Amino acid sequence: MNMRTDNSRKNFIASISVMLVMTFLGFLTRKVFVDNIGVEYLGLNGLLLNILSVVSLLEGGFGTSIVYNLYKPLAEKDQPRIIALVQLYRKIYRYISLGVLLMGLAIYPFLDVFIKDGESLKYVSVVFFIFLFNSIVPYFAAYKWSLINADQKQYKLVRINLVYQVGLNLTKLAILYYTKNYILYLIIESLFLVGYNVAITYKVNQLYSYIRTKVKYKVDELTRKRIITNSKALFLHSLGGYLMHSTGNIVISSFVSIAIVGLYSNYTLITSYINNIVTNTLNSFSESVGNLIATESVEHVNKVFNTIFLLNFIIISLPVIVLSNTINPFIVWWLGSEYLLDIATVAVILINLYIFGMRISVQIFKVKSGIFVQDKFSPLIQGCANLILSLIFVQFWGITGVLLASTISVLSIGFWQFPFLVYKYTFKKPLRLYFISYAKYTLIALISWVVTYYLCYLLDDNSLIGIVLKSIISLVVPIGLYYILFSRTTEMRSLIFTYIKPMLLKIFK
Repeated sequence: MNMRTDNSRKNFIASISVMLVMTFLGFLTRKVFVDNIGVEYLGLNGLLLNILSVVSLLEGGFGTSIVYNLYKPLAEKDQPRIIALVQLYRKIYRYISLGVLLMGLAIYPFLDVFIKDGESLKYVSVVFFIFLFNSIVPYFAAYKWSLINADQKQYKLVRINLVYQVGLNLTKLAILYYTKNYILYLIIESLFLVGYNVAITYKVNQLYSYIRTKVKYKVDELTRKRIITNSKALFLHSLGGYLMHSTGNIVISSFVSIAIVGLYSNYTLITSYINNIVTNTLNSFSESVGNLIATESVEHVNKVFNTIFLLNFIIISLPVIVLSNTINPFIVWWLGSEYLLDIATVAVILINLYIFGMRISVQIFKVKSGIFVQDKFSPLIQGCANLILSLIFVQFWGITGVLLASTISVLSIGFWQFPFLVYKYTFKKPLRLYFISYAKYTLIALISWVVTYYLCYLLDDNSLIGIVLKSIISLVVPIGLYYILFSRTTEMRSLIFTYIKPMLLKIFK
């Protein structure tokens, strides 16, 4: 237990350190990009990322299956079995990288279909192939990423991550400022990506030197069958995930305009940082969760989930409340009023941020429980519903309709099914317990938002100082209310004394 908690703390500190650096540099880089390159190319970035994410379907969630199968041999220090799995994964990822290349080449002739009002864009073909190259590179080190993730040693990579993020963003800033050359900007990004993956490979080889052997090991037949079964199910999950999360920009670009994709990407830059912080914070516990489920009682696992679910609520609701009162004034201060989206669109963006963010903890327990097959068709149904509704709603409400389609789709299936499976197969408890907690948390967040909205409305100051003051109000009020309501609960006491207090002592020691 102590080792699991210690690794979780280390992974959390490492993840947050990198995220803070990425956030600051990301906002600065985006500002310089918009000023020197333009919003159309920003929209092209978002569009190509979404189009080429379809090639990731070839991986089909295979990485998740890898990590799941590595838990036990790593815990038992079964080196022959670890080597066998790593060798199998390396071979498969080589085939996947070739498939990604061929699939990218197949997509290229249809590129113009997805770009509306993009006449000012130049060198689109060159940009596409640079993005395709960047999609392929990570697969050559993916199996080593899986090994270090399964072993809860992500914090060992924090220096590499920091050097990569700082070096990449400072170099991109210099390119944007001095040359305004978009192609050179992308080439630099590719070079850094190659260097990053080489550094990861070298580090993993140091940590697990025993995997560098020419002796061939074979995976036992039972494990091989389990990998195939889980990978088939996870492919459907990946396909559903693509239709759910990666078709929005394509629909917006095809039916509204490429420039609107650029405006929307400024909002998603902010929300993606929030989502990444929440995900990285909770994922710092995720590999420990896999070990926990394998070794502890159902009752204890359920108690840990309740603690993590409370943490999930706190770290997603606070930024949503802050952004609801500050995001448009911040966009005006950061980029200018011409980059604003309307209030209805912003409201749906924040609602989706909360709904998807609140699912992260239960999703972690689902994956770490190995629940892949039981709902293999549900993500596909949800994704198809999202795409169909997006194509209908965009005709009436534009970008707002596309985002609203995501809201309706997730509420129809994913919102209830993830917790249903976890409570049925992992906790063996009634689902109503989850939704009672969910409803209670959401009601408290709504009350906090109403109070902060009224106070921020009275402040009526959209200067930088005003934005800072509104942010403080939007944090202090909910934190105070949360403390009053949760301080005596078992979940909050566990969160403070098991995770937060030891982490702070370790930081300031």
